[in-house]
Formats: sequence, C-alpha cells, structure tokens
Amino acid sequence: MSIPVETWRWLASEDGFEAIACAPSETSASVVSGLRKRFDADQVRGILEAGAARRKAGAKLDAGWAASLLADIAGVEMASSALSSVYKARRFAEVLGKGALVADLCCGIGADSWGLAEAGLRVVRVDADPGRAVMYGHNLPGCSAVCGDALADCPTDAVAFHLDPARRAGAKRTLLIEDFLPGPDVWAAIIDKRGDGAIKLNPGVDAFALPEGEVEILSEPSGLTQAVLWIGQLAGAASRRATKLSADGTACSITGEPERPEDTHEIGAFLGTLDACVERADLTGVLLDQLGVSLVHPGTGLVTGEAAISHAMVRWYRVLEVLAWSEKRVRSALRSHDAGVVEIRTRGSLVNPDELQRKLRGTGSRNDRSVLVYRLGDRAVAVIAEQVREETPANERSHAGGDGGRDV
Repeated sequence: MSIPVETWRWLASEDGFEAIACAPSETSASVVSGLRKRFDADQVRGILEAGAARRKAGAKLDAGWAASLLADIAGVEMASSALSSVYKARRFAEVLGKGALVADLCCGIGADSWGLAEAGLRVVRVDADPGRAVMYGHNLPGCSAVCGDALADCPTDAVAFHLDPARRAGAKRTLLIEDFLPGPDVWAAIIDKRGDGAIKLNPGVDAFALPEGEVEILSEPSGLTQAVLWIGQLAGAASRRATKLSADGTACSITGEPERPEDTHEIGAFLGTLDACVERADLTGVLLDQLGVSLVHPGTGLVTGEAAISHAMVRWYRVLEVLAWSEKRVRSALRSHDAGVVEIRTRGSLVNPDELQRKLRGTGSRNDRSVLVYRLGDRAVAVIAEQVREETPANERSHAGGDGGRDV
C-alpha cells in the first residue's frame, strides 16, 4: 500500500524531518512497536521508508544534498546519479547558456533538476504524482513546480526540456519504447512544442527505434546507467555517443555512426575488454579504427592487438596462455604461472565468477593473474593473463575528453 500524500507532507514538516533523521536502520518488531507508540501507522511507514531512501541516496547522489533528502526508495532507485546529472547539465548550460529555463518533465525526486540548478540553469519541474511533488518541493525549494501533465503543463517559456518517462506498469524490462509512460507519441508532441531537449531512457532501449537525435549511452563505475536521446540544438554531430564517467567526474567519450563488426581474429599478445557503453552504443567499429586493434569475436566485447593502446574504454591484459575451457586444465595451467588469488572475467552464464574464483585460488605468490572465460562462436576459451598496469601511450589515437559531451 502506498504512503498517503498527507504523510509525505508531514514528513516534510519540522517534526517529520526530525523523525526521519532518527529513523533506525533496522526494522525489527520491537523497533516498529516503539515507533507506533509515538506515531500513527502511516507515519511509521513513512519514517522507515524515507530513512532507508536517504541512506541509499548517500552512495548515489550528492552527499550534501542527500543528507536532507525527502524521498522514497523507488524514487532514489530511478533517479539519475550525481555523476550523470552533473554531466548532462553541463551540456544544457554550454548550449543554452546559464540562466536559461529548462522544464524537468516527470522529474521524480529532483535529481536531474539538482544538476541543472547546480549548472546555473533555472528549472521548472512537472510531475503528475502529488507525493513526488511534495518530495521535490522539499528537496529543491528554489525551483518552480507544476503538478500536472508533462505535455499539457509543459511551461511555454521553457527553452528546453529534460524528460524522464516512467516504466509502464507490468513491464518487466524497458527495452521497447512502448514500455515507457509517457510514450513516444507524447515525446513527439513535446519535441514539436519545445524543439530542444533530452529524454532519459534505459540503456538497453532499442536505439534504432528512437526519434531523430543523438543517442548517448552512459557508463559509470557501477555499470551502464542510462541512455540519453539528445534532440535539437543539444544533439551532437554524430548519431551515437558512448561515454564513460569516472568516480571523479571526468568523462571519456567516443562518437560516430552505429556499426556492428562481424569479423573475428585470433587472440594476440594483448587482450582488451571494452567498456559496455561502447558495444551498447554500437561504436565498437569506431574504437577499433581509432586504436588500430582487432575484434576477437562479435558480441564478446573482446579486442586484441600486439600492443596495449591506452584508452579509458579498454581494460588491457597481457596474454600468458590461451586454452580450451576446462576447469581442470586451467587449474593446472595456473599452477605453472605461480597463481594465487585470481580474477575471473566472463560474459553470460558460461561460468559463475565467484564460485570459479574460489575453486581456482592457488597457493602461488602471484595475485595479479586473471582468467577470462568466453564463448567464441561454438567453442569456449580460457585466457590466462595479467592486467596491464603501464600501457603504451596512445598519443593521437587516444580520444578521451571531458567536455560537455557535445561536438561543436
């Protein structure tokens, strides 16, 4: 049962705010019983939910902002991280100029609005959920707010928009654009109305089914987090972009047109694993050309070459031995390479990495060995390798960048 909007209003009050700050991390029967002596049932549920959401937000959102956040757990899970929020807002500010008014549609708890405001933009939020409207008003008191429909109530004076459509009820995966609410028909109407903007989507969405614009796939230390469809002036020159955001906020991007190479090559002296954003953006071919390396097999994210060319999108390994996958053979080979604790890299369900790491742990002195187990066509292959720490400088072949993520 959802928490009533009246309870969220109480949680936003001074008394509610103090209650959240004291919310226990455990929810045992005795703890809940103690709370119910002071608060009604809805307030207790709200206190526990808001307290858990705030703790969860501390690892994802700006720490200072999260410390006083009013949110539910689902709102935090759906929110953009501080890394991606700041990164996207930078492009808005560079293209539109500071002080421009941006409509944050389906804004949720306000994570993207926070980034836009930090970048010096004025923000007006629109969300149809009254509970989220209360949360947003508490979290961003300096931003204007409209509780209403993303299309009908999109402010006429906003020069651009950011839209974060929700997942349709009952849709387990948001890979099809029809699974979003509002859906593509509303997106088209908003684009016609405003012209310039960004639509935040699941990184697994079918990019070929999206409206015209630049599709960017964002990768963070936790993995792929979102796809962004940039529209109008906010779109770059290329139709695809893959961006890796590091924990310190720096960004490495590559751009180009989608291409899915189908060639295969034998594993050479060095083996590299691509960041997932490159494959998801269909820019593997672009990166291969930039670095002058070869694809091992389609769909594996593995590249190979005779040198380890430094690039933020590639994690390189020096190949020690390649053999057909067999746990027994790999264990024997690891002994000859003086392996102790080993790293396991794989894809799909070919092996269980945690279980295999325990099984392959040896008594050797080298704890820098890695075992990469991949399926290459109809054969499973194991590569024993060591991670490259000092890579060959890429010089002009390295295409890292920390701009706003837009070609101008």
